[in-house]
Amino acid sequence: MRILPGTSSTELGLNIASNLKIPLLELEFKYFVSGESYLRINGSVENQEIIVIQNTSPPQEKNLMELLLIASTLNELGAIRVHCLVPYLCYARSDKRRLTGEVTSHQITLDLIHKSGIDSLITANVHNPEIFLNTNKELKKYNIDCTQLLITKLEQSKGKDWFIVGPDKGRYNEVRNIAQNLSKPFATLDKYRDPHTHKVSVQDTGFDCRDKDVVIVDDEILSGGTVFAAIEILKQKKPSSITYFCVHALSMEEVFDKMKQVGVTDIISTNTIPRTDIEQLDITQLLSESIWENFL
Repeated sequence: MRILPGTSSTELGLNIASNLKIPLLELEFKYFVSGESYLRINGSVENQEIIVIQNTSPPQEKNLMELLLIASTLNELGAIRVHCLVPYLCYARSDKRRLTGEVTSHQITLDLIHKSGIDSLITANVHNPEIFLNTNKELKKYNIDCTQLLITKLEQSKGKDWFIVGPDKGRYNEVRNIAQNLSKPFATLDKYRDPHTHKVSVQDTGFDCRDKDVVIVDDEILSGGTVFAAIEILKQKKPSSITYFCVHALSMEEVFDKMKQVGVTDIISTNTIPRTDIEQLDITQLLSESIWENFL
């Protein structure tokens, strides 16, 4: 087995290969003036099992296309199996057709990944795990729960009386699992997204978190519309503090600046999408363990 770090996940690929003591496969790449990618796999892959580590965070189309090109080439060159580790899986939110004619990008993305010659896909905290696992069943899929890292972080925090909150009911299983591990209370808010305007409204569900240290647990953030609505509801409940956690931090830095201005004391994410403006929890060990358990 060998690990091939893609263009968008070079550091993560190197760290996982070092963790697991798996030989690396070098990818040579450059970009033409047109914006197209030049990719070349240096080394023999014939009769070998290869793990490609390539994120599909923005720019999504470029990173996804490179993953497909790499996987297809590995198969053409004689690799016996190709697995991919994609920390952030693009288009996972577009998993249902709400309006006639809408493209269900999630299913198409998984189909493209499978048709490119990928046998197995590992990702982290996909938007809807049930739909993910039941779409294209020919592609073996693993969804790693990175909220384990938050549990460890909160356990180590002294003098805090945690109350775990999901910004919508879609996060129910995650917040319940975190709360049960910490033996703390939890609740979720209720969210509605207009299918035409995509405007979000969030409603209170009638819970008491006065004088508690609230942690909002989210899968990803972009514009922050849902979170800011949730923060306004929570502030009316007079908590001691509000911490925001998400697995995939996609938003611009200005979103987090605004979050601090409206009273959020701590902002934490994992480094599925590396950045330096907020605290990040490292996913390297979790993903290394998943590779070890499933492929070694």
